[in-house]
Amino acid sequence: MRSVVSCGLAVALAASFLHAAEDVAPVLKGIVKNARNGDQEALAPLKDLHAQRLAGEAVLTLVGDKRTGLGMKMRLAEIVAGWPAGEGRKALVDWLLRHPACDGDALLFFSSIHLLETRSFFWNLLTQVKGPLAAVKEPERLALAARALGAFPDNPDPVVARVAALLDPANAHVMRACAAEALGGMRSLLALQSLLPYLNDEAIGDAVHGSLFQLTGQDFANDPEKWKAWLAAQGANIPWKRLSRSDYAEFLKLQKLLKPLDDDPAMNMASFYGVELRGKGALFILDVSGSMSADGRIGKLKGQMSNLLTALQNKSDKLRYGIVTFGDQVDSCFSARGMALNDEKNHKLAVQFVDRIDADGGTPMCAAFDHALTRILPEGSIDTLYFLSDGQPSDGTPAQVLDLAQRIHTQFKVRIHCISIGEETLPGSTEPSLLNQIATACGGTFTVPP
Repeated sequence: MRSVVSCGLAVALAASFLHAAEDVAPVLKGIVKNARNGDQEALAPLKDLHAQRLAGEAVLTLVGDKRTGLGMKMRLAEIVAGWPAGEGRKALVDWLLRHPACDGDALLFFSSIHLLETRSFFWNLLTQVKGPLAAVKEPERLALAARALGAFPDNPDPVVARVAALLDPANAHVMRACAAEALGGMRSLLALQSLLPYLNDEAIGDAVHGSLFQLTGQDFANDPEKWKAWLAAQGANIPWKRLSRSDYAEFLKLQKLLKPLDDDPAMNMASFYGVELRGKGALFILDVSGSMSADGRIGKLKGQMSNLLTALQNKSDKLRYGIVTFGDQVDSCFSARGMALNDEKNHKLAVQFVDRIDADGGTPMCAAFDHALTRILPEGSIDTLYFLSDGQPSDGTPAQVLDLAQRIHTQFKVRIHCISIGEETLPGSTEPSLLNQIATACGGTFTVPP
């Protein structure tokens, strides 16, 4: 009798589940359709559909769809990161384990959702590399593995040590930057000790400082000796914090309000429209469209670049930089990979390139960012991008430009500073200008020169 009852209950539960799946399928179909059209609000129902395997499959559909913008995929990651254990999460984990060679967008998504079940997957990804890390052909994959592991504060020392090895200056910037941020999530003395030597690194120093603050709640600026003294005073009883990157951002805002103004950065010759040149790999993307001929804009741009190139002669010859212009066409100062060492030969090439700049054509922002994204960034090891423009894109929508910029920032850990020369917002818009949005979303500063 008991077996008959159990069998009847199982059949009832199966029928109930099937009915639920049938009910949710149209909802998920609508979510996918609206998300592809750029409606982030359409994703809201996914928060409550975590028990449905179909929900996990719908998420995977959007993550794998080239028509889905990166901003939409990152919003999906935020939602899924809040899912409790259930069929939705299981569908995601099962898919990842079956597709270890998944593309960059999928790997970025999974590195952002902090599923405990994927921890071993990312550890294996980080340890399967043979040979020197500096020679890795796809550094973004190792960087994302480090990023994923940074979500687990209890990582053992072998994991911490492997992530810390990515900090080596010989490695690609994306690996170093992701490792610096990931270590900020690991409550380990080894993590703290591994970060300290890079406090004053021009490319990842800010990320290192942020991670130290996340772990300790302390701020000793860029002084390694003060940090070492503090650690020695704590001994084995370090009062670990679990602060977020947004906590660090708020801390910086407060410090900026309390700190006296520094000397005018415009007085620093190694700056571009007052934005200080920092980092080890800098790419300049410059608008040379026809509208730049107004008000002497193109002449000032050439003057700013000429002054900067002169100042670079006093900087390290290990610094790398590149110059890309967009107007009548997208043009790169240095052929091949688009980046060059800061030596005398390349200085002469850059001076000649700047001298030839002339204002002409439209404002193909999408083409310029796509050029950087596909031809320069994969092997350029760039940490900073300076983007200058005076108008709206002529080859796409502002949303498409912003999505490309966010992809550069997220995929390659590049901060993007924006200089606006007479940029105008769209009629009737109450939002910040496009360049302001790019700088805010991509860890840079927004500047409107006088």
